[in-house]
Amino acid sequence: MQKQQQKFVFLIMVIAILLGGWLANVVAHVRQTPLALQTGTLISPPRSLPKFVLQDMHGQSVSQTTLAGRWSVLFFGYTSCPDVCPTTLAQLSQVHKALAGLPAASQPQFIFISVDPKRDTAAKLISYLQYFDADFQGFTGTPAQLDTFTKALGVPVIIQSTADGAYTVDHSASLFVINPQQQLAAVISPPYQTSALASDLRLLTH
Repeated sequence: MQKQQQKFVFLIMVIAILLGGWLANVVAHVRQTPLALQTGTLISPPRSLPKFVLQDMHGQSVSQTTLAGRWSVLFFGYTSCPDVCPTTLAQLSQVHKALAGLPAASQPQFIFISVDPKRDTAAKLISYLQYFDADFQGFTGTPAQLDTFTKALGVPVIIQSTADGAYTVDHSASLFVINPQQQLAAVISPPYQTSALASDLRLLTH
């Protein structure tokens, strides 16, 4: 009787070991399966941000370490932009509202980076962004600072003079999603749909 009990215990142990190995393989497979984004491209593995120094809309110096500890969505543009910027910021405001129910650690911060420092003063950034969402943040910098950062991140920015002596700014309309480790985790490209954007950000930040 004792030998039978020993055999039974041994059999249970073998089954437990095999089951544990199977579960470990399943978990590893799930972790290795890339996320399927609806509107963007996952950067796998995530790419470390280049070092940068800019200023926020309150005149405080910011750098890559400012983005540590939470998810961030970066959008490059300028306040005089006639179409892409206001349309995208309005959509991001709706996305922000759609994600309001997420835990604080999973809620991304939305940061508008002006690539037109000549016209976009700190005061102008504040009034412009408050029109869309009071929680939106604004960064800018000197032309040299912005040029270094945008080139390192791969963000196209082209300033073109116009016949009347003014200028226009052609820029990327993509969104750059930064993880809490200050790494580029995904690039989301237009055209944007609010529901798809919110779904992708939920997937990324969980």
